[in-house]
Amino acid sequence: MTGKNLIDAGRGLVSCDLNLANCSLVDLLRGEIRRGVTVSVHRGMIAGIDDGLRADRTIDLKGLYLAPGLVDSHVHIESSMLTPPEYARIVVPRGTTAVVADPHEIANVLGYEGMRYMLAASEGLPLDVYLMVPSCVPATDFDTAGAALYASDMYPFLREPRVLGLGEVMNYPGVLYKDPKLLDKIALFRDAGKPVDGHAPGLAGGPLSAYIAAGIGSDHECTLPEEALEKVAKGMYVMLREGSTAKDLRALLPALSPRTASRFLVCSDDRHPNDLVDEGHMDHALRLLLAGGVDPIDAFRVACLNPARWFGIRGSGAVAPGYRADLVAFEKLEDFRAKLVFKGGLLVAEEGELVAEIPSTRPPARDSVNIKWLTEEDFRIPAPESGARRIRVIEARPGSIITGELLAEPRIEEGLCVSDLGRDIVKVFVIERHTGSGNIGKGFISGLGLRRGALGCTVSHDSHNMIVAGVDDRSIFKAARHLNKMKGGLVFAVGDEVLLDLPLPVAGLMSDRDASFVVERLRSFDELFAREALRNPSPLMTLSFMALPVIPKLKITDRGLVDVERFTPVDLFVD
Repeated sequence: MTGKNLIDAGRGLVSCDLNLANCSLVDLLRGEIRRGVTVSVHRGMIAGIDDGLRADRTIDLKGLYLAPGLVDSHVHIESSMLTPPEYARIVVPRGTTAVVADPHEIANVLGYEGMRYMLAASEGLPLDVYLMVPSCVPATDFDTAGAALYASDMYPFLREPRVLGLGEVMNYPGVLYKDPKLLDKIALFRDAGKPVDGHAPGLAGGPLSAYIAAGIGSDHECTLPEEALEKVAKGMYVMLREGSTAKDLRALLPALSPRTASRFLVCSDDRHPNDLVDEGHMDHALRLLLAGGVDPIDAFRVACLNPARWFGIRGSGAVAPGYRADLVAFEKLEDFRAKLVFKGGLLVAEEGELVAEIPSTRPPARDSVNIKWLTEEDFRIPAPESGARRIRVIEARPGSIITGELLAEPRIEEGLCVSDLGRDIVKVFVIERHTGSGNIGKGFISGLGLRRGALGCTVSHDSHNMIVAGVDDRSIFKAARHLNKMKGGLVFAVGDEVLLDLPLPVAGLMSDRDASFVVERLRSFDELFAREALRNPSPLMTLSFMALPVIPKLKITDRGLVDVERFTPVDLFVD
């Protein structure tokens, strides 16, 4: 038994597997950096520290700092467009040894089956992938998701050792107004002693207290230090988010002090593969903490120890006997760059390159793009014969998922409302892709900067229906057909020609190719958009959030336009 072997190794009765000698240990339990330390490892666990234990192998770290592996406390792996093995290939060499993933995206497509896929796809990696059960499937009643998860569906996951708790409870109005189905989900995990993650942007005062009292213990949506401090004072863990779109870490640094550091974590939430490669993962967040003047011990507690405490991951987050030997060695405290990464005492990455094997087997996932047969005529928008003189237009804003609402007179040709490039107004459609219902939401959008052709994707938060925006019906029709043909992904079409695509056949969200292919193809999209002189620097990312009817103000789903501020469907045409 491992425990008995570890006892014998700690007593020096058997030889340890590995000694990491002459390191500068980042000791998060004593709160100091200890020089010239030897850490002894046996069967993936730490057997002793400076206990004079012998080992079969010794690595002289020559003064390198040695710290626990970094932890991403909240991430949607699907947003990287990579399967878990390819995601691990990028983040492990950067010092990340564990992530707490909320498979909210794939669950809204495949439901229970999506959870099972993520568990199977993340098995045996040099990265611990823990899962939280998504709490909001479907996310809203305004669109059509691919599945639903109720408390009864979640019960079997309580027995899964890598399932830690309930994922972000985004529907905080549902908590405050005591929605019975939502409270059943919270109670299931709360009563089992499992953590429940929150999602409550701007919630304060009595409503925040009520939300926390329901059993919710963390939040990753803070944008102001005062908001973070109130949530900490009321018992929450606050996650400092540094994603691709939402970057809140720097703004929240004034809230992080030696007195409050024990209540903070770091997370990425949504981070795209280009950013992971170019900028980093939790190593990037850690560098921001250190550059922001956070004490190094506190910075590493936030990135390593605190997640283990909130999520109840025993034997993780520090370097101590009986803890897992998930370790990262690096040269400079002020500029963290992983040099060596150990997972369970085995060297898995060196000098930014993965040296461990990634399992080659891939679990199956059923086709998830099932749309009704379409014709070009399906993308026509007839002008009303009388009455309405204006249309509602979604005003997309680069760098933000918050939209405005414009009221504009439509451009009409031969009785049809068409795009108006002079005002940067193009057509946008959301096509239900889970059941083949034939639902198509029709509208107009400004702010994408399209001059010709059509953009389309099946990454469309949160229900991930197909969304296509374009200048003309032929390009729109081609983009939709091509997305259906390649079982989901990203596409840019002009007329009958596809200029560029990225197939994402795994639930219409993730590629079945390696990480380098995905990164290269995304760079090609950026180059294409630059050649097309699009004024929006990230039109596909912008488009992917236009069907999210929980972020103000005007959004579109497969059932039509939604005024999010009034939380009600609205017509395209205005009298």
